[in-house]
Amino acid sequence: MADYTSNIKTILAPRPRVYARLSDLSGLSKVKELIPADKLGKIDIEAIDSDTCAFVIPMAGRLELKIVEREPDKTIKLEAQSAPIPLTIWIQLIEPEAGDTRLRLTLRTELNFMMKKMVGGKLQEGLERLADIMAALPY
Repeated sequence: MADYTSNIKTILAPRPRVYARLSDLSGLSKVKELIPADKLGKIDIEAIDSDTCAFVIPMAGRLELKIVEREPDKTIKLEAQSAPIPLTIWIQLIEPEAGDTRLRLTLRTELNFMMKKMVGGKLQEGLERLADIMAALPY
């Protein structure tokens, strides 16, 4: 098992609003219009509905994520569907003060020692980029 955790991101919006935005993936259909190109990179979003999102990541291929668990205003759990390796992402939200939400992502996957050395840094980098994209969304 390998766990990767993003830095904590600050979102200046109430936690229920942030949760509502992130727990319904259909709202991500306009993400390319909302996110600066330097933050989104060359990620190509293919298909989206309220529970699933499929996108293509350069040099990594197609990835489909599905929401498998929601804990209102706190946690959203996503799992990769038909991925070459098992992959789970948790979106964790806390609100230390009203209107100040903190977001942290945790990615868990099963990688052997060699794979961890080869792709671990890329997974961490991708997780940070995803956290940046989520924090940059308008809430």
